[in-house]
Amino acid sequence: MIDDLLEKISKNNDVESCGIFDSKGLLIVSSGNRTNLDKISNSMRRIIDENTKQFLSVGIEPINCITLIGENGISLFWPLKNYSSLALKVRHNTNLGKIRKEVNDLIPRIIDLI
Repeated sequence: MIDDLLEKISKNNDVESCGIFDSKGLLIVSSGNRTNLDKISNSMRRIIDENTKQFLSVGIEPINCITLIGENGISLFWPLKNYSSLALKVRHNTNLGKIRKEVNDLIPRIIDLI
């Protein structure tokens, strides 16, 4: 079932890689480049862990999604329950609003299955 949800996300032509990680940071299911997904997940988790106090001080906690935009692509990261997460790498010219909406609509179902 969780595979089906990830497949819905990966059907978007702008999604290059996507994966769901468990509470220990292990990749449960993925589509695309697993190495990139591991790097995205580790980097984003570290950003959250190292900046929690700063996020709280500016009133943006809890973090729903982190987006890093680069010249060659965009990384998106959704922290989920119990330290699990969803990571995506998308093309640099993608419609981020569309991607976020599609994923946000599926997040509750993904959380239920983790």
